[in-house]
Amino acid sequence: MREKLETYMLPICVQTIFVSDLDRAIRFYSDGLGYEVKARYGPCIAQLKTGSTTLILEQIEGLHPGVPTTVLSFQTTDIRAAMRSVVDAGGELVDAEPQRCPVGVVVKFRDPSGVLHDLLQFDAL
Repeated sequence: MREKLETYMLPICVQTIFVSDLDRAIRFYSDGLGYEVKARYGPCIAQLKTGSTTLILEQIEGLHPGVPTTVLSFQTTDIRAAMRSVVDAGGELVDAEPQRCPVGVVVKFRDPSGVLHDLLQFDAL
């Protein structure tokens, strides 16, 4: 039996929603659902928050009906240990190495059903 490492419990920390028009999506999620814009990362990404829930809106060209448009990001304090755990549990790493992102490092992976997710380690403050 594989021992669980308590140092990297993986809560869902961010829900990414791919959108076709970032400004329209910001208006919808802020005016319609009460989210507050916390940051913009260039022209195509915005971070919104309400309570303990964080959304990332990311403008993607060429969205098609039926194509997955959300990604769960699982927060970790040890991204390499989390990567090993994903593989050991039957997942597949899309990124062989952590990639820099505006808030830290991220690794994309697929669960055993092929669903795309992220492992996210925030930079130390």
